Amino acid sequence: MQTETPSSFRLICFPESAHSTAYYLSLSELLLPTVEVLAIQYPLYAGLEDDDRLTDSADLADRIFGALGEWMDRPLAFFGHRAGADLAYRVAERLERETGTPLLTLFVSGRTAHWGMTLGPPALGCRIVALAGEGDPRTPLRGVRAWRRRTSGRFDLEVFPGSRYYLDSSRREVVNLVHDQLLSQVPVDAEWEAGAEDQGA
Repeated sequence: MQTETPSSFRLICFPESAHSTAYYLSLSELLLPTVEVLAIQYPLYAGLEDDDRLTDSADLADRIFGALGEWMDRPLAFFGHRAGADLAYRVAERLERETGTPLLTLFVSGRTAHWGMTLGPPALGCRIVALAGEGDPRTPLRGVRAWRRRTSGRFDLEVFPGSRYYLDSSRREVVNLVHDQLLSQVPVDAEWEAGAEDQGA
């Protein structure tokens, strides 16, 4: 989705399955024009409807990373929901390792960080914001908090009322969270340029 006025940030969304991209169209409408939203459309081949296959698909992570090149002309953030959170983490890790450019924020939603734990330093340096429903039995908060061990940067946990469907029931609150988190990280250079434009420089 392109806009007439370039947005300040680009949010790449990793849905939970190949059939769940529609939610991000409404998210895009609420976040524009400050944040441009792009949703990953997974290939519709057998197995990608399953959480474990999506999470463990190294080939899919490679393909998404390879496709990011043309979308890196402005600050990037990732938003991954459920199994998409695992995939977003994989791509963020490769992006930081191979380009030296960390994301502004990795949003991980409805997912615990229970896989692939290592004793070494955190793989990421970007901020991680974890979202969870307070009554979701599949994502106990202790497991969600474990995402803090995946980054040497800042970690925030946001808990929403309800259980698994807070993205719908708390849509406006989720949008405000994404918007505010990204705006809080405007680079100093960007702030200076905006001020220069205001003064007619």
